[in-house]
Amino acid sequence: MKKLLIVCAGGATSSLMAQNVVREATKQGMSAALLFPEDLQYNRFESHQNKDLVVIMGPIGMVTTTRLQGYAKVDAVLVSPQVKYLFKNAETVLNKLEIPCANIDSLSFGRMRGDVILKQALTLMNL
Repeated sequence: MKKLLIVCAGGATSSLMAQNVVREATKQGMSAALLFPEDLQYNRFESHQNKDLVVIMGPIGMVTTTRLQGYAKVDAVLVSPQVKYLFKNAETVLNKLEIPCANIDSLSFGRMRGDVILKQALTLMNL
């Protein structure tokens, strides 16, 4: 199971994008699930161990603070365009945790292109 975290300002648009990524992964034959920040915080992955991909959505604050250090480990983080200005802060925290991260292309995000974002995530996770 690979865990992808998609972050935005408050969690609303990352939720929409995460839904599209899960839908696209399913269309491509992967088993995927959408989870919430609390699931990551409390390491609630037992019922998803058989999934190929788990996508968690949430606010960027969970990455730019030390909170993520206490959470379950994710395999990659994608940052939405509206919080691109916080990317360097997120990257600093994630580098210490050895978690790869990248910005999401604003056009792909605006069009909710789950296929493009899934491809970006899989590349980031070396899959």
